[in-house]
Amino acid sequence: MKILVVDDSDDTREMMTKLLELESFTVITAEDGRAGLNKAYSELPDLIITDINMPNLNGIEMIRMLREHPGVGGVPIMAITAYGQTVATEALAAGADRAATKPIEFTSLMHGIKQLLLRTAE
Repeated sequence: MKILVVDDSDDTREMMTKLLELESFTVITAEDGRAGLNKAYSELPDLIITDINMPNLNGIEMIRMLREHPGVGGVPIMAITAYGQTVATEALAAGADRAATKPIEFTSLMHGIKQLLLRTAE
């Protein structure tokens, strides 16, 4: 399964990539919302994990645009934010399937990923 990680922090992208690869996922990354859209359209991931506060196109805008695109509109999206529950709720309203606040525990992250992937496999 292929997961797209969209985050403007090099450290976060690198950490997420390592953790997800340990769980046998193929990981592709993008450094902002605009690059995230392009990667989603070209790579057709099975799941997208995105930060919210990013340059060029923030995560909320990216989620809305993804939901309108026929090729990737149904891909599950997990939003992760450092800006608290209000922003997480905004991500859900924009179309994210799940939203969490940072810092996120690895076990909780993996549980959420597996739930979203199982739901799409049904």
